[in-house]
Amino acid sequence: MAKIALEAATVTDSIAQNHIYYQWWNPYLYGYDQYGNPIGGWVYDYTHATIKGVAKSTVTNVKINGKSPIVVGDKTTENDSYTIPNNGSYLSGSHSNAQGSINVGNAKNVKANGKLIVLNGATISTHAGTSATINGGVSTTVNIG
Repeated sequence: MAKIALEAATVTDSIAQNHIYYQWWNPYLYGYDQYGNPIGGWVYDYTHATIKGVAKSTVTNVKINGKSPIVVGDKTTENDSYTIPNNGSYLSGSHSNAQGSINVGNAKNVKANGKLIVLNGATISTHAGTSATINGGVSTTVNIG
């Protein structure tokens, strides 16, 4: 029996490669001048981000264990976390409160407000185009199966 995903269900972390753009100073980038002094410059690079999210329900009139079920078409709220080297500085790519998509419902055709209810383990698409799965915040007493 499959557990129903509920409001604020957690989503597995997902890694988005080359998601964060940053710069860092390389003091020896261009070698040395004729006097032996280093010639530095900025190097531009990307690093990965870990995307963390929770599912948000749009259903307001159905409650399971006191919470609204997640249905196909609902979104996730996601935030990026990342590390830039000490000599680097952030340029772009970070997101707070970004939205991912929940597009896979149950195979038994069980619906709430005309939309398929989503189950624990369902795959979601993050704002960065990577995949993650719902892995917590599910019904303890109501199952589909």
